[in-house]
Amino acid sequence: MAWRLIPCLLGSLLCAGLPTQSVASPGAPLPAAASPAPAGLTQWRDDAGTAWQLPARLPQRWVVLGPHLVDMLHAIGARERIVGVQDDHLLPGAHARSLTGHPVVGFADRVHDERLWQQKPDLIVYWPSGISPQPLAHLRRLGLPMLAVEPTRLEDIPQRLRWLGALAGRAQAADALARQHERRLLLLRSQRSDGPRLRGFYQIWQAPLYTLSPDHLTSQALRLCGVDNIVSDRRMASPVVQPESVLRARPEIILVAPEQLAEARRYWRRFPSLPAVQRQAIVSVDDRALTRPGLSLLDALPSLCAQMKPWRAGAR
Repeated sequence: MAWRLIPCLLGSLLCAGLPTQSVASPGAPLPAAASPAPAGLTQWRDDAGTAWQLPARLPQRWVVLGPHLVDMLHAIGARERIVGVQDDHLLPGAHARSLTGHPVVGFADRVHDERLWQQKPDLIVYWPSGISPQPLAHLRRLGLPMLAVEPTRLEDIPQRLRWLGALAGRAQAADALARQHERRLLLLRSQRSDGPRLRGFYQIWQAPLYTLSPDHLTSQALRLCGVDNIVSDRRMASPVVQPESVLRARPEIILVAPEQLAEARRYWRRFPSLPAVQRQAIVSVDDRALTRPGLSLLDALPSLCAQMKPWRAGAR
């Protein structure tokens, strides 16, 4: 199974200046100043409610906890800021470096203190839902500035990119990329809002039957492409549902990761009255891209909408 960014799912695999404080690690000198951001974004409130003011001296050594956040920094040319990341391997725990080549300092369920302090970080960027409560509380006690990035709408992602760009001294690159994605979202909304819609079920895991809440970013992406989530439970981002509830909701399409497609088809074909089975609409999607709450999700939207188009055309 691909490394997914689903909060608190399947154990540890899934699971500001700076905020009125110094950006240097304890006992370390302040780094040399980087190029300041151009006039524009200088203050904001992050997704944990912390107020940030762009500092004169920008942080130089970042621990970035969330592969999608690493992707965002790479995209704006700020790779060199990253000195530590979460392990993003399929089977985490025994790797000194991530798949993207950065030193590993932690996992979804724990942080390796010695590795972290060896990197002398002056900023931690993290995805609150992607780290367990205990290591998150531990990180907060370290006294380092922590930027929380957790978009709740598709339109939030470009603005989070601007936060990272401002702090990395890459504001112009971040703004240009953010504008590109904002234009694409507007275009997709104008193109895909009309036409037949489908009742859909997004299957994360077979047993137990994990899915996504209707508020999840992936569900929002599907809705943009004409597929409405049959799940109504909003209490968790990734709830467990009973097969009977899926049968009652009668989805017209079931979406799964490529590696789960064969198993899902075998399972759901036991219920020939299910509309998705009758339409032979149990299909695989780019699960890795769609479940990362960052640029890969936005990049996957055009192909997702194109993939759903013929299924929507066949809806009654």
